[in-house]
Amino acid sequence: MHSFVGRRSLVLLALSGAAFLGACKDKRVKAVDAGITRDSLLTVIGKGSRGSDSLPNVYRTDRYLIDGKTYEVFYFSGTSKHLYGDIKDTIPWKELTPIVMVDRVVMGKDWPYLDSLSAAHKIPIIKR
Repeated sequence: MHSFVGRRSLVLLALSGAAFLGACKDKRVKAVDAGITRDSLLTVIGKGSRGSDSLPNVYRTDRYLIDGKTYEVFYFSGTSKHLYGDIKDTIPWKELTPIVMVDRVVMGKDWPYLDSLSAAHKIPIIKR
């Protein structure tokens, strides 16, 4: 049992390290902390964006209702490009940073966090 707990801690540490390194891609993503509200998130990631975009620097969003909670994933691009309508600015998924909210509060960010959430709740996510 002790060995299992040690391995589990090591895996958690590795995932946390990967999330930390991935979040260093953009200073705006680095400034996003768990626990901030949706409005605060949009203010932080929207710094430097032009115009009056309601979702600045968000390439795509996904929403899920699971056990009475709303899960929302913002895919941060930092380029002000969006995936919507007939206009599709293509950005490789690996260049995006997912930011996960539950009931309008940020819970985590980056691919390892989204992968663990997907596994826990059987949420289908984009293959990258």
